[in-house]
Amino acid sequence: LPGAAAYISGSRCALGHPASAPEDGRMKLIVLALAAGTAVAECPNACSGHGTCGTFDECICYPNWQEADCSGRTCPFVPAHVDTPKGDLDGSADALSGTSTTVIAGSTVYPHGTTEQYPLMVDSAGGSLTNTGHAYAECGNKGICDRKSGECDCFPGYSGAGCQKAACGDATCSGHGVCMSAQDLAAADHGNVYNLWDSEVTMGCKCEPGYSGPTCESKMCKHGLDPLYIDDDYMTIRAPTARVLLQYVNVTGNLEAMDELGNADADGDLSTGLSITGTYAIKFYDAFGEDYQTDPLAATAGCIEIKAALESMANDIVPAGSVICSEITPNVGSLTARNKVEYDLTFTENLGDLKPIEINANLDGTRPSVYAIGHSGTDDNKVKFDVDVKVLANARGISGENIDYFPTMCDGVTLQATAVADAGAGNSGGSSEVEAGGFAYASGTGFDAAAVKLLKACLGDADGDASNNLEVYNWDYGLTNTTWHPHVVKLTKTPTAREDASGVADDYDAGKYYLAYYGAGKEGDATERFYFSGLPEVGVDMSVFTTDGTATVLANRTSGQGRDSNPSGNIDRDVTASVTARFAKYSTTVYTSADVSCDSNHLNACLNKGDKVLLPYMPVAQDGVKVSVADAAASANTGNLYTVVKVGVDAPSASTGTTEDRFYFVVDKAINWDGSATAARSTSSSSLTDNGLNAVEAAWLSKLGDSATVSQLIGLQTIVKFDTSTAESYEYVAQCSGRGLCNEGNCECFAGYTGDNCNLQSALAS
Repeated sequence: LPGAAAYISGSRCALGHPASAPEDGRMKLIVLALAAGTAVAECPNACSGHGTCGTFDECICYPNWQEADCSGRTCPFVPAHVDTPKGDLDGSADALSGTSTTVIAGSTVYPHGTTEQYPLMVDSAGGSLTNTGHAYAECGNKGICDRKSGECDCFPGYSGAGCQKAACGDATCSGHGVCMSAQDLAAADHGNVYNLWDSEVTMGCKCEPGYSGPTCESKMCKHGLDPLYIDDDYMTIRAPTARVLLQYVNVTGNLEAMDELGNADADGDLSTGLSITGTYAIKFYDAFGEDYQTDPLAATAGCIEIKAALESMANDIVPAGSVICSEITPNVGSLTARNKVEYDLTFTENLGDLKPIEINANLDGTRPSVYAIGHSGTDDNKVKFDVDVKVLANARGISGENIDYFPTMCDGVTLQATAVADAGAGNSGGSSEVEAGGFAYASGTGFDAAAVKLLKACLGDADGDASNNLEVYNWDYGLTNTTWHPHVVKLTKTPTAREDASGVADDYDAGKYYLAYYGAGKEGDATERFYFSGLPEVGVDMSVFTTDGTATVLANRTSGQGRDSNPSGNIDRDVTASVTARFAKYSTTVYTSADVSCDSNHLNACLNKGDKVLLPYMPVAQDGVKVSVADAAASANTGNLYTVVKVGVDAPSASTGTTEDRFYFVVDKAINWDGSATAARSTSSSSLTDNGLNAVEAAWLSKLGDSATVSQLIGLQTIVKFDTSTAESYEYVAQCSGRGLCNEGNCECFAGYTGDNCNLQSALAS
């Protein structure tokens, strides 16, 4: 302040006398102090004690503090649920800079800078990433930061320190479930894997049986059979079935025959001398998945005791008189004791696609409660715990269902199945016909030329493309002409075929599914016929039910698509293009020759969880390995419809070079036939890279070497995806039987329907 200093130094006292020397010195000190105070100013609020004062009196905040005076806390940064652009951060007022341009570097929130548009996703080396997102954002872009506390105020439905969790709508799941992460929910669903960015932070309710809804708030109603579904004798019901087997496993296997599971059959021979004893219980699951367990049953209990135990469970869950039990006669040889127990169960009133029953053979805890006792030689009175206890669901190719995708009967068509004959000129379809997929063909006195025309019209389109349909019947021939899309039919016994002394009986079968195609036979037989992929019961009148759904035989889409231009030509499929499978009897895991998931891009169709598949006994003829007419018997009960519950790819194992075991999918019910046959993948390694395989597949196979590649085994079974999106369907097993509304666990029946599940129809029904 030079002006002020001059004024003071030249001033006079109030009396007009000059200032004294000491007073003049004090005044100079005051002036210097004022000058120093203006030269060194303070940062705002001394940076609130959370930073240092820097150049131009600006605060440099400590980590996790911000604002001009460092008074505001920074809230947690977590992967954003939704990425957002940040706008004009540098005040340029013109176009926003691109994602590759960094602005406001050195700021309190973004010391390394940030972008004005959507975040630039880079890896640790600075390389740009594509097809990614969820950059770190304060409060995950799903909350507002409270600068005083440094805590996120999360929007409704989000929780966690950084609002990183998409919370359950009700943390208690209405008291009827458990709040779980997406990763845990997937694992609880048939062991599926969910590893996306939100696997541990997106939450959902897993409801207990009988409850549904986002927060398990809705109590479900009792299921029942729609009475209108069975309004005539042609309609029958697919009821849940199971086969129970208790059998001692003779580990030596050198004296006894092998049973259907490949175990040595302890059939009562003196050389075995064993009998099964102890107790077990049957665990039954209702339509909601709730389990009920019977009282203990003796290991050798018969059908009377078994039915009584099932029909006396809590809540009358299995109605009295509703269980059909058929005991399979045991082999008892010369001993009076039983060493094998086997019986079939059918649940005629507990309808729907139920979880298969289970056997609890550990009623004493961890020690088996079903065991065998020796009766001869050194084994006399010795206890052996090598008793195989199994439930063979779907043993007869019949399982419960909720929805019928084949509800339309082809009126006026009744046929019988005739097995194809052995090879030979003039025979009705020789063994070569089997190679094309036909074990049987339609015949019968009533299946005349007029019926053939009717069936063609009923079948209609097969591939979802009406532009390539043929003839006046506007239909496709099926598998062996220009398409990978066969017809699928359901064959059921006619009412007269199910008639007994008491009238028309429901056999709770409702038919089985078969692929069907039309063409001329081989081995000199030029007659065109309808052929079926399996062998239906021969000599029995059957009705035909058709579908609007589309079936696709899985194959590599980049090869094998060219077909003979003659629609009636019976041309073998290009087997090098087929995706084939293998599976063990009564297994649910299907190993495939290529990745069938929808992550692959080389198939004509892919599989997702929830898709429907057929696994017909129609082995792909490959590398000289042919099926024969003698194999037809194995196809009799193979026509079932499965639901995919998991699709996976495993890392190569030690045996992958010998047998392909990386690619697989899992179905919802046991496969009741042995599809474990294998053959070499190809005859040369060079062909592997030409048959539609992706780069990853080709690279792996090339590392196996020529000898391993040639000998690598794959399955021979056909995989057929059945797309139900275009199919007419009838949900005939549903809550309130589809004839009422569910209100808090109680059915409010429509007019003319009564019962606790609305399954009874009265004269008032309109």
